[in-house]
Amino acid sequence: MSVTLFEHTVKFDEKTYRGIWVTKPVRWIRISFTISIGIIMLFWSYTMILGILVLGLCLIALVSPSIISKGLHHNYHGHKYLHQPLTYGVSEDLLWVRGKTLDASANWSLLATWQVRTDWLILNASGIPQVFLPVSEMKESGIFDQIMQLALDYGKEFK
Repeated sequence: MSVTLFEHTVKFDEKTYRGIWVTKPVRWIRISFTISIGIIMLFWSYTMILGILVLGLCLIALVSPSIISKGLHHNYHGHKYLHQPLTYGVSEDLLWVRGKTLDASANWSLLATWQVRTDWLILNASGIPQVFLPVSEMKESGIFDQIMQLALDYGKEFK
Protein backbone atom coordinates (compact mmCIF):
# COMPACT_ATOMS: atom_id res chain seq x y z
CA MET A 1 0.00 0.00 0.00
CA SER A 2 1.43 3.33 -0.98
CA VAL A 3 1.47 6.52 1.05
CA THR A 4 -1.13 9.19 0.33
CA LEU A 5 0.43 12.16 -1.47
CA PHE A 6 -2.57 14.46 -1.27
CA GLU A 7 -6.18 14.21 -0.14
CA HIS A 8 -8.92 16.77 0.34
CA THR A 9 -12.69 16.86 0.79
CA VAL A 10 -15.01 19.22 -1.07
CA LYS A 11 -18.75 19.53 -1.63
CA PHE A 12 -19.50 21.25 -4.92
CA ASP A 13 -22.51 23.45 -5.30
CA GLU A 14 -23.78 24.13 -8.82
CA LYS A 15 -22.23 27.61 -8.99
CA THR A 16 -18.76 26.33 -8.07
CA TYR A 17 -19.06 23.40 -10.48
CA ARG A 18 -20.07 25.73 -13.33
CA GLY A 19 -17.24 28.11 -12.40
CA ILE A 20 -14.68 25.40 -13.05
CA TRP A 21 -15.89 24.82 -16.60
CA VAL A 22 -17.04 28.28 -17.74
CA THR A 23 -14.05 30.57 -17.56
CA LYS A 24 -14.22 32.94 -20.54
CA PRO A 25 -16.82 35.72 -20.67
CA VAL A 26 -18.44 36.71 -23.95
CA ARG A 27 -16.42 39.49 -25.55
CA TRP A 28 -19.19 41.86 -26.59
CA ILE A 29 -17.00 44.47 -28.29
CA ARG A 30 -15.31 41.91 -30.51
CA ILE A 31 -18.60 40.21 -31.40
CA SER A 32 -20.30 43.58 -32.07
CA PHE A 33 -17.48 44.57 -34.41
CA THR A 34 -17.66 41.22 -36.21
CA ILE A 35 -21.45 41.51 -36.58
CA SER A 36 -20.97 44.98 -38.09
CA ILE A 37 -18.46 43.61 -40.60
CA GLY A 38 -20.86 40.76 -41.44
CA ILE A 39 -23.72 43.20 -42.06
CA ILE A 40 -21.52 45.36 -44.28
CA MET A 41 -20.56 42.25 -46.27
CA LEU A 42 -24.24 41.62 -47.02
CA PHE A 43 -24.41 44.73 -49.24
CA TRP A 44 -22.09 43.37 -51.95
CA SER A 45 -22.91 40.33 -54.01
CA TYR A 46 -19.28 39.20 -53.96
CA THR A 47 -19.14 39.08 -50.15
CA MET A 48 -22.76 38.20 -49.34
CA ILE A 49 -22.10 34.49 -48.70
CA LEU A 50 -19.09 35.35 -46.55
CA GLY A 51 -21.23 37.87 -44.63
CA ILE A 52 -23.87 35.21 -43.97
CA LEU A 53 -21.15 32.86 -42.76
CA VAL A 54 -19.69 35.54 -40.43
CA LEU A 55 -23.14 36.33 -39.00
CA GLY A 56 -23.83 32.62 -38.50
CA LEU A 57 -20.57 32.20 -36.58
CA CYS A 58 -21.45 35.24 -34.46
CA LEU A 59 -24.82 33.69 -33.68
CA ILE A 60 -23.08 30.49 -32.58
CA ALA A 61 -20.68 32.52 -30.40
CA LEU A 62 -23.60 34.30 -28.75
CA VAL A 63 -25.72 31.19 -28.17
CA SER A 64 -23.05 28.67 -27.17
CA PRO A 65 -22.48 29.99 -23.61
CA SER A 66 -26.13 29.40 -22.71
CA ILE A 67 -26.04 25.94 -24.30
CA ILE A 68 -22.90 25.08 -22.33
CA SER A 69 -24.44 26.47 -19.14
CA LYS A 70 -27.56 24.33 -19.58
CA GLY A 71 -25.39 21.29 -20.27
CA LEU A 72 -23.41 21.89 -17.08
CA HIS A 73 -26.66 22.31 -15.14
CA HIS A 74 -27.90 18.92 -16.37
CA ASN A 75 -24.48 17.35 -15.82
CA TYR A 76 -24.35 18.57 -12.21
CA HIS A 77 -27.89 17.44 -11.40
CA GLY A 78 -27.46 14.16 -13.27
CA HIS A 79 -24.43 13.09 -11.24
CA LYS A 80 -25.89 12.55 -7.77
CA TYR A 81 -22.49 11.91 -6.23
CA LEU A 82 -21.57 15.58 -6.82
CA HIS A 83 -24.23 16.62 -4.27
CA GLN A 84 -22.38 15.03 -1.35
CA PRO A 85 -19.02 15.80 0.23
CA LEU A 86 -16.38 13.88 -1.71
CA THR A 87 -12.82 13.10 -0.77
CA TYR A 88 -10.44 13.24 -3.72
CA GLY A 89 -6.97 11.86 -3.32
CA VAL A 90 -3.84 10.58 -4.98
CA SER A 91 -0.94 8.37 -4.00
CA GLU A 92 2.03 7.15 -5.99
CA ASP A 93 -0.07 4.19 -7.19
CA LEU A 94 -3.72 5.30 -7.13
CA LEU A 95 -6.14 8.14 -7.59
CA TRP A 96 -9.54 7.99 -5.90
CA VAL A 97 -12.91 9.53 -5.15
CA ARG A 98 -14.71 8.60 -1.94
CA GLY A 99 -18.03 9.72 -0.55
CA LYS A 100 -20.97 8.50 1.48
CA THR A 101 -22.33 6.44 -1.42
CA LEU A 102 -19.25 6.26 -3.66
CA ASP A 103 -15.88 4.57 -3.37
CA ALA A 104 -13.92 4.47 -6.60
CA SER A 105 -10.22 4.22 -7.29
CA ALA A 106 -7.98 3.59 -10.27
CA ASN A 107 -4.34 2.95 -10.92
CA TRP A 108 -2.39 5.81 -12.49
CA SER A 109 -1.98 3.67 -15.60
CA LEU A 110 -5.72 4.18 -16.25
CA LEU A 111 -5.33 7.97 -16.39
CA ALA A 112 -6.55 9.12 -19.81
CA THR A 113 -6.36 12.92 -19.65
CA TRP A 114 -5.64 15.74 -17.25
CA GLN A 115 -6.21 19.49 -17.36
CA VAL A 116 -5.83 22.54 -15.17
CA ARG A 117 -8.90 24.80 -15.10
CA THR A 118 -9.12 27.83 -12.83
CA ASP A 119 -7.52 26.51 -9.61
CA TRP A 120 -8.28 22.82 -10.19
CA LEU A 121 -6.24 19.93 -11.55
CA ILE A 122 -8.81 17.59 -13.11
CA LEU A 123 -7.78 13.97 -13.67
CA ASN A 124 -9.90 11.77 -15.95
CA ALA A 125 -9.24 8.08 -15.44
CA SER A 126 -11.09 5.14 -16.93
CA GLY A 127 -13.79 3.71 -14.70
CA ILE A 128 -14.01 6.43 -12.04
CA PRO A 129 -15.48 9.94 -11.82
CA GLN A 130 -13.22 12.90 -12.44
CA VAL A 131 -10.74 13.66 -9.66
CA PHE A 132 -10.66 17.36 -8.72
CA LEU A 133 -7.55 18.54 -6.86
CA PRO A 134 -7.00 22.19 -5.82
CA VAL A 135 -3.78 23.50 -7.33
CA SER A 136 -3.18 26.19 -4.70
CA GLU A 137 -3.45 23.73 -1.79
CA MET A 138 -1.09 21.28 -3.50
CA LYS A 139 1.43 24.07 -4.11
CA GLU A 140 1.21 25.15 -0.47
CA SER A 141 1.91 21.58 0.67
CA GLY A 142 4.79 21.30 -1.84
CA ILE A 143 3.34 18.25 -3.59
CA PHE A 144 2.06 19.85 -6.83
CA ASP A 145 5.17 19.12 -8.92
CA GLN A 146 5.22 15.45 -7.93
CA ILE A 147 1.52 14.99 -8.78
CA MET A 148 1.94 16.85 -12.07
CA GLN A 149 4.83 14.58 -12.97
CA LEU A 150 2.61 11.55 -12.40
CA ALA A 151 -0.08 13.15 -14.59
CA LEU A 152 2.47 13.88 -17.31
CA ASP A 153 3.86 10.33 -17.14
CA TYR A 154 0.52 8.54 -17.35
CA GLY A 155 -1.95 10.84 -19.13
CA LYS A 156 -2.27 13.36 -21.91
CA GLU A 157 -3.14 16.99 -21.40
CA PHE A 158 -6.68 17.76 -22.50
CA LYS A 159 -6.59 20.95 -24.55
